[in-house]
This record gives sequence, structure tokens and C-alpha cells, in this order.
Amino acid sequence: MGEEPHPILSSPGREILPWPQGCEHVLHLVQEEGPGMAGVARFIAEGLERGDAVVIIGAMERWRAHPAVRRAEAKFFDARALLAGSRAGEALNSILAPVRARHRGVRVFSELTDLLWRRGDRVGALALERRWNSLGGAPFSLTCACGLDALDTSAYEGPLQALGALHTHLVPVADCGAFDEAVGQAIAEVLEPSLVRMLHALSAAHRPAMHMPTGVALLFWLKEHMPRTAEKVLARSRARWTEH
Repeated sequence: MGEEPHPILSSPGREILPWPQGCEHVLHLVQEEGPGMAGVARFIAEGLERGDAVVIIGAMERWRAHPAVRRAEAKFFDARALLAGSRAGEALNSILAPVRARHRGVRVFSELTDLLWRRGDRVGALALERRWNSLGGAPFSLTCACGLDALDTSAYEGPLQALGALHTHLVPVADCGAFDEAVGQAIAEVLEPSLVRMLHALSAAHRPAMHMPTGVALLFWLKEHMPRTAEKVLARSRARWTEH
């Protein structure tokens, strides 16, 4: 008997298309409840201030008491309940279609990928991201949370490459400026100045397609071409990041 399709892929006849032009599909790495969610909070607050429709697909225990959910300013959907359904992929379109029909600006924050990834269901998580990318219609901005650590060497051994290929932007932490500074200081401690300049030039010339902070682009290049140096830089970057 053949393997049953993952629920996210259960809607037949839908071609997986590139992310529609003009949309943002952001991969936001979230490690901590407070600082880690600060960028997400800004994404939601800015949307409400602009008059955009805001949709949150998240864990009930996290969002039940959020002011925007309590006041019904944001539309909330329970991520676990959605994933438990037999046609979760179809549910995404049913959630978004009426919102996009009534609002010019739409922002969506989703923890679906994070839940699947933490369960060890990487196939399901990637299938979900492809499903988001297949949704046609009016543009919308989407931020997907995932509990990967941008200073963990294993994140650069496949997970970030696979997920990144399905997103337009990568946000490793809430404070990307401080992240870049921590990585930059670590690189300066490990490499000679001439090599630092060369590293910046090479990483800029071979950046992955998605938009990302300079610090992440440097780590990508180091991990692929100078793995031992990458380990040293990651360790020192974490020490610097912890200090900040």
C-alpha cells in the first residue's frame, strides 16, 4: 500500500506556484517567548495601525490573552485544530479568501510550520510552506514562525536551506542589527582583517536568494566553504549575543 499523502497536500489539482510577485513570505526564527516574539508583535501592531486585516494562526494558549485577539481586532485560528483536520491545506484558502476579498492589506502570522517542525514532521512543514506559495489572489504579507536557532550549526546543515528556498525573507532574531554586530565581532576575532574583507565580498556575491541580514549570509558562506572556521565563529557569536 502506498504512503498516504500528508493532509497539507490533500487538495488535488493545485499546481505549486512561486510566491506571487509583490508578496512577502517571511521566515521568522523564534527561540524565546519574550525577545523572540518582539518582531512578531511589531508585525501585528504595524498591520493594525495601517488598517490591515490581521490573521493569527497560532497556539491557543499563547494568543488567548493577546489584546488584539481579545478585542477581536485580529482574526484568530487555532493552529493545532487546523492541523488536526483532514484537509488543512484547503483550510488556508478558506481562512484567507473572505479576508482578502474585503481588505486591501492583509497580514498573516502563522505558527503552523513551527508546530510541525517541533513534532519532527519536516516533510509536512515544507509541504505547508509550498501550500502557502500556491495560494493565488490578492497579495498579502505572511510571517511564519519556526523554532530554529540561527546560531546553531545544525540549522545550516539543511533546515535553513530547505525552508529558506520557500520564503522571500529570513529574520533570525527580533534585533537583526545586534545579531549582525555579534557575528561581525566574532568573525573579527577569528579571522585576519584581509580575510574578513574577502569573506564579506564572497558572501555578498553568493548570497542565497532570500533577503537576510548580513550576519546570516556570512554564516551561510562560512558553513559551506570553511566549516571549521564556521564552528568557531558560531561559538563566539553566541557568546557575544548572550552578552547583548
